Amino acid sequence: MKPVFETLTELGEHLAGTGIELVDPGVPLSNWDDAWTYGPAWRNQPSIRKVVGFVARHLASTPLHLYERAADDDRLRVREGPLADLLTRPSRAPGQTAYRFWESYLIDGLLHDKSVAQVIEHVDGFELVRIPARMVRFKGDALGRITEVLITVKGKTRSHDPAGFLIDVGYSERGVNGTSPLRTLQDILDEQVEAVRYRRSVWKNGARVPMVLERPLGARWEETARSRFVSSWQEFTRGGGQEGGTPILEDGMTVKPVNAFRPRDTLDLEGRQLTDVEVASAFYVAPELVGARPGTFANILAFKQMLYGPNLGPYFDAWQQGLNATLVPKIEPSRAASLYIEANIESKLRGSFEEQADMLSTAVGAPWMVRNEARAKLNMPAIDGGDELVTPLNVLVGGQASPQDGKSLGEVLAKFKARQAQVVASQRAAGAEPWDRGRWDRELTDDLVKFGFSSAAAAITASGLNDQAERELLGGGHSDADEDDRT
Repeated sequence: MKPVFETLTELGEHLAGTGIELVDPGVPLSNWDDAWTYGPAWRNQPSIRKVVGFVARHLASTPLHLYERAADDDRLRVREGPLADLLTRPSRAPGQTAYRFWESYLIDGLLHDKSVAQVIEHVDGFELVRIPARMVRFKGDALGRITEVLITVKGKTRSHDPAGFLIDVGYSERGVNGTSPLRTLQDILDEQVEAVRYRRSVWKNGARVPMVLERPLGARWEETARSRFVSSWQEFTRGGGQEGGTPILEDGMTVKPVNAFRPRDTLDLEGRQLTDVEVASAFYVAPELVGARPGTFANILAFKQMLYGPNLGPYFDAWQQGLNATLVPKIEPSRAASLYIEANIESKLRGSFEEQADMLSTAVGAPWMVRNEARAKLNMPAIDGGDELVTPLNVLVGGQASPQDGKSLGEVLAKFKARQAQVVASQRAAGAEPWDRGRWDRELTDDLVKFGFSSAAAAITASGLNDQAERELLGGGHSDADEDDRT
């Protein structure tokens, strides 16, 4: 009777005497069902690695922050405590950074539609241990709720309580183990594998032109001459030593093209681009972001703005909700109602330093950085008096909409006074009434409002300035009462 092996370990023990070493005997053969038929896609499928790596890298490189709600509209950053320490260093494995841990955890979810990490408590804190998705199976009840976590290590499968794990698993039509997108993409990925195999065979054969050689009908060809020609012809194929050269045909021979598929006829490049597009779409990522489809500079900027919204936003939500549902109540039960974990997406949305400077100065209406802070960014030492905020004289609090405004208040007033003087001089020369107080109050008020004054402040300022302008242009004096009104 032939032996039946339930696990790869049993098979390995049976073959131990042969000297054959069985690598990674961690998955029961009974679990090796159609869920694994898509094979090692991360290693063998460029489109999968490109898109999945793109998503995982952007998520894993976004820092996780812990906050505490102090009021309905206030929150405090929590930097100390067991949960804050865990977010800083989730894994204690040698050499594994927070970025690499979350990258592997998220890739599991993207490839297998399930991510699992065990929460382990130590004397000095907590740790997350990633369980590779290939080693995990879930059991569930009739309503699709996970009741057991089955982990297979060295051929032995053990059941665990789901409460001790950080779990993220997607939708399943049957069971509770999710549905890998690779299964949905399998036909497209298989086509790409066949295209690569065909292209490799064409290059391997060396004769890249689909053709046949013809000799005149009735021409004699002795066996020795034929063998000599065949041998010389093979020198122009791969490994012959004269690849890429031009063979010399014997007298009367002609080359006749054959109507067969050529590499360009198979639209190989278009096929690879189509695969990239299909894979990107399956993971809900704009193809332009991963280079699967060309775009102009304008729409690339638009797609980048969408990156952390419609593209990666749902991934961030799923990640954050899983962390808050599992880690917060388990590690900080007494503060679970007020603590929450949030990915610092704002750190990813920051533009260049110039863009940030323009945006912040526009938002606050004045310079926002002291000189010593600016010097520190250039690795220069602090100077005396460099901790005071310098405000230019042309920036008035409440008087200018933005320090990015191209004109100062003095320039606005100088331009208005020049226009006013020209009009008054022209009207005097024509014998008309040289002063229209209502007109000048309206025009100066409009100029000040455009510059940034409120309507009321602009009207008061315009009235005082036009009082002074009237006296200067018409040569009139002024009284103490007028000086008081101007003040």
